Amino acid sequence: MIADYPHAPGDHCGSTSLRNLADYYGWGLEEAGCFGIGAGIGFEYDELGPTSRIILGRNAHLETNFFENLGISVVQQEGGSRPSAWDGLETQLESGPVLCYVDLYYLPYFGSDTHFGPHTVVVIDVTDDSVTISDSEFPELQTVSRQAFDDAWRSDYGFWPLDRWWLTVDTPELTVPTDTATRQAIESAARTMLDGRQDERSGVAAIRAFADDLPQWTAFDDVQWTARFAYQNIERRGTGGGAFRRLYGTFLETLGTNAGLDDHFGERMRRIADDWSELGSVLRDVSETDDTAEHATLLEDASDRAAALAAREEELFTDLAAGL
Repeated sequence: MIADYPHAPGDHCGSTSLRNLADYYGWGLEEAGCFGIGAGIGFEYDELGPTSRIILGRNAHLETNFFENLGISVVQQEGGSRPSAWDGLETQLESGPVLCYVDLYYLPYFGSDTHFGPHTVVVIDVTDDSVTISDSEFPELQTVSRQAFDDAWRSDYGFWPLDRWWLTVDTPELTVPTDTATRQAIESAARTMLDGRQDERSGVAAIRAFADDLPQWTAFDDVQWTARFAYQNIERRGTGGGAFRRLYGTFLETLGTNAGLDDHFGERMRRIADDWSELGSVLRDVSETDDTAEHATLLEDASDRAAALAAREEELFTDLAAGL
């Protein structure tokens, strides 16, 4: 057991895990800063998941981007046999805590009937029978059986299949100054959001695809569950509210301003986050009525709101790229 690991809950699993690691290694970063330096903002719209359509407001590479932007040396592994994965995990725990991706459906302390992954946790101990986890959703450490953890660690469900991925810090030295890392991360985030114009699965283009498709959701047999899950992925499920935009706004207001950006960017992002929250409320309303005519009206409203948000985000990230 890593007895001095500073576990504390937070808004988002990935950025909270990174914040706790930052506290452990003395990097002096808050959760929003970890999210931003990981270029965590993003948007994906896809058909893969527990509902007919899913949305995700973060970048899939938050955790690895964080270490790369700060120049922190890490060791990571994915795939391979079950014995080799567990040997790697246990060996790395001799040096420090280990980040892992899991499907929370298999973790009994969640009591969830929905597959959801990758959910980022930090493993701080493994015994012959159990695994001790630092999970952002809970104020206390959680302990599960090895079998339960392995089921969660190797899952074919979620936003993408999970194959016993782990990452641990090799050398905890920051080799890139925080201001430099911040500017690199903002440039990367802007590129991800804007270059997605050519790929409707990510970035601003994905928000537009989401907006265009919303009125067609009335044809889904699971329209209420699809809308509910989308609402949850905007306002709940570890987003910090507003489809992760509220976390990113705090990052822009703090580390972004410290790195020389105009302080109005954080305020603009917070207003965008508020409007994502309002869109989420419309989708929640869809999930709470059986009236098909009401579904159509609400989804048209949601479509208009999403289209307006796409335009505003394109403008904001264009301005951010120009302001670096």
